[in-house]
Amino acid sequence: MSFDSPIWLLMLAPMALAWWLWRGPTATVHGLRGVLLLLVVVAMAGPTLRLPDRSGTVVVVADRSASMPAEAEARQRELIDMLVREMGQRDRLAVVSFGRRVAVERQPEVGRFGGFVQSVDVDGSDLGAALERAAGLVPSDGGGRVLVLSDGLWTGRNPMLEAGRASARGLAIDYRLLTRSRANDVAVQRFEVPHRVSEGEAFLMHAWVQTPVAQPVAYELRRGDRVLARGEREMTMGVSRLTFRDHAASAGVRRYTLHVTGAADDPVPENNTAEALVDVEGRRPMLVVTESAEPRLAGLLEAGGLAVDVRPPGAVDWSLAGLSGYAGVLLENVPADRVGARAMERLAVWVNEAGGGLMLTGGRRSFGPGGYFESPLDPLLPVSMELRQEHRKLTLAVLVTLDRSGSMNMPVAGGRTKMELANLGTAKTLDMLSPMDEFGVLAVDTRPHVIVPMQRVPDEPSAMRNRVLRMASMGGGIYIEEALLASERMLDEATAATRHLILFSDAQDSVQEGRYREILRDFERKNITVSVIGLGSERDIHAELLRDIAARGNGRIYFTDDANRLPELFAQDMVMVARSTFVDEPTPIRATAGLVSLLGRSLPDPPAVGGYNLTYLRPGATLAMHSVDEYEAPVVAGWQAGLGRAVVYTGEADGQFTGPIAQWPQVGELLTSLARWTVGEDDDTPTEIVITQRLDRGTQIIELHVDAQWAATELTQLPTVTTLRDSEQGEPRREQTPMHWVAADRLVAEVPLHGQESALSIVHLPGHGQHRLAPVRLPYSPEFAPVSESGARTLAQLARATGGQERISVAGMWGDLPRLPQRLPVGHWLLIAAIVVLLAEVLERRTGLLGRMVRLPRVVWWRTPRPAGNGEVQVSDDDRVPRTAHPATSASADATSPKPVEPPAATPAGALANAMAQAQRRAAHRHDRT
Repeated sequence: MSFDSPIWLLMLAPMALAWWLWRGPTATVHGLRGVLLLLVVVAMAGPTLRLPDRSGTVVVVADRSASMPAEAEARQRELIDMLVREMGQRDRLAVVSFGRRVAVERQPEVGRFGGFVQSVDVDGSDLGAALERAAGLVPSDGGGRVLVLSDGLWTGRNPMLEAGRASARGLAIDYRLLTRSRANDVAVQRFEVPHRVSEGEAFLMHAWVQTPVAQPVAYELRRGDRVLARGEREMTMGVSRLTFRDHAASAGVRRYTLHVTGAADDPVPENNTAEALVDVEGRRPMLVVTESAEPRLAGLLEAGGLAVDVRPPGAVDWSLAGLSGYAGVLLENVPADRVGARAMERLAVWVNEAGGGLMLTGGRRSFGPGGYFESPLDPLLPVSMELRQEHRKLTLAVLVTLDRSGSMNMPVAGGRTKMELANLGTAKTLDMLSPMDEFGVLAVDTRPHVIVPMQRVPDEPSAMRNRVLRMASMGGGIYIEEALLASERMLDEATAATRHLILFSDAQDSVQEGRYREILRDFERKNITVSVIGLGSERDIHAELLRDIAARGNGRIYFTDDANRLPELFAQDMVMVARSTFVDEPTPIRATAGLVSLLGRSLPDPPAVGGYNLTYLRPGATLAMHSVDEYEAPVVAGWQAGLGRAVVYTGEADGQFTGPIAQWPQVGELLTSLARWTVGEDDDTPTEIVITQRLDRGTQIIELHVDAQWAATELTQLPTVTTLRDSEQGEPRREQTPMHWVAADRLVAEVPLHGQESALSIVHLPGHGQHRLAPVRLPYSPEFAPVSESGARTLAQLARATGGQERISVAGMWGDLPRLPQRLPVGHWLLIAAIVVLLAEVLERRTGLLGRMVRLPRVVWWRTPRPAGNGEVQVSDDDRVPRTAHPATSASADATSPKPVEPPAATPAGALANAMAQAQRRAAHRHDRT
């Protein structure tokens, strides 16, 4: 036995003294009080028994990644249920599931398992992190085991690192191997290409193809959309190699795709196609994105010595890997919706984080009128496209008609509902209007409801804004005909010269088309324009209807499946409607001293431009040219945008509003110099450093080889790696990984890759700039790698290292828990016993029942007789002497012991009076003691 607070045992001495001095009326009461004091003091000391016990915690680690067989989850549930049935009262069962992420499905507890409910992202198998989480669920002072239900394939960090920690704790790792079938699975086991080659270099690519049986295998290799090789080859059982050759004709990033097909149906078609990226070093071209049939601007850039790649927006690979093949991107009068929100997001990340260059030229389909206001590219530009009221030429009447059907009450990422975000977009529209404009709001479910009547915007529109923000979803669905008819009646009340309707609707819930075509013909006769914001995608059931409404209403159509972008789209449409942000008359321009910082030399003032986009210089931007008019607005401006550079030319480079500047001999030099400035400086990595990268088990391993003596003096801080992750399913993500020393001359950073994403990494060298690596991607998700013995070997190594075993059956696993001493606190039981003793003591004092039931030694009081005055003998209370006697021994007392002096005989009357007096004194004495 041990004590948690042994200092309380010091109370035994004073308690024993008190017990000896504070005597009970009877031996039974006195003994009970002694036991009571002893129990209380020992209970306060926190006694704990240490008993050997096999109870403990079993943690099941369930693999739920895509590499597992289809029936794996059902089998895992069956094994967990078997463990639940066999566990004892003191046993606890926990469940951890893992894929790319790790989740605790059940804390250590008793009872049935409710099933797998957590999201773990099946595109990964982080077994090491799962084992770490499982070990944390086993109490440090208790016994436990871990049972892994997996195929043993892993991504991320090596799980053997966790095996060492588990072994140190005496925590055994058992396993049950669950794998998918290998039958008919023809797969590209590896696809090896060089990450980076030089321009003009010839290089080889090797592919290892695994076949379960000897059979003919067809193959096809593509570079982008072009087929490089195609054929069929008889392959033996096992692994065969295919070798291909290509020539890097020009700089850029090339995507290679290899596809193989076996003779039979393949159960895992995902591993039949492998992809790889090759970065060709050299003079990278400038990507010119234009919708012009004869791009004169691209010709000017080529004449100025720049390599260009001219493409329409729909033919551009907007992925980070695709953009990495260019020195910069020039958007020539291209509307934002033709580029697309996701493409602009990737372009913004590429400029800001990877050091790319961006140039934007003006026109009626660019800047504000082109929908770039509050777009992902807006923060990167050195000019703002805000709608300043002092520069407005026309009054506006804007009506916002909102869908507030039941579907709008659904929450989205960020915690807000669709309705709340639509309300914010409506409020943003109000904020962009001035007191000379008119504004109204109509909400539609099965019928229209006027929220804000058509009226002039007050000087203080806060009350109107609050009404807009309080709109709530009411159920039903938006009725298109009802919405358009009610909108027409409200816009007929407006007096402004320009009247515009913004119709917001769910692209999956726009019903009752009715005679919307006739209503829109009335809109056209009344010069009322209609723009539509559709919540959903262009493939939704009612997307075509919404697109047709916008086309017939001479407005714009916006689709988004991200409700958080709604305020942005409302604002973009307002800038489009105003159209006062494009000055469509010839305007002189003038160069400033800032032109020298952009071009490295000065140029004379050029002729006038035929028109320009009205913008405003942002703080910190460099103004190179401005308009000579009432606005003095920027025409050429640039600045550093993150790690990249951005420059704008607000005039139209090639089109109706180019103006006299088109005939200026130095216009080509100006535009070429601006485009070249966006590219920035070349890689300035010190010669003492060599940076390499490779792929291993789904991980990008970046190594920095450095001269040790140079690093001791120059590398005062650890380098970091910024990785830009890009996939077709979501937005690009940015992650930062610190490098660490593994040798005196080598630093390493490990970046796990997932699925079909591309990764573009930049190594930041403190005080020595940054180095952009070639983009990389995995051939396919590691979860679809062909089944091999490596998974079984990994699980067997984990078991051997920790004293575990393979569990063909989980029966008896609880009995294999280590026999460890278990701490059993008994203090509460002692307190319960103390309460029982206290009640017994009270019972004894009141009734004497226990003394009669249990014949304990009793206290006999010896009294010294004294002769009374009448000749009788009396006994005084002061002469009492206690002596313990027992009825069984008093008759056989030692003859030598002193005999009590018998009192003299009394008369009957005196004896009776004397007995009465003695009885009264004894009763009084007992009363005093109680």
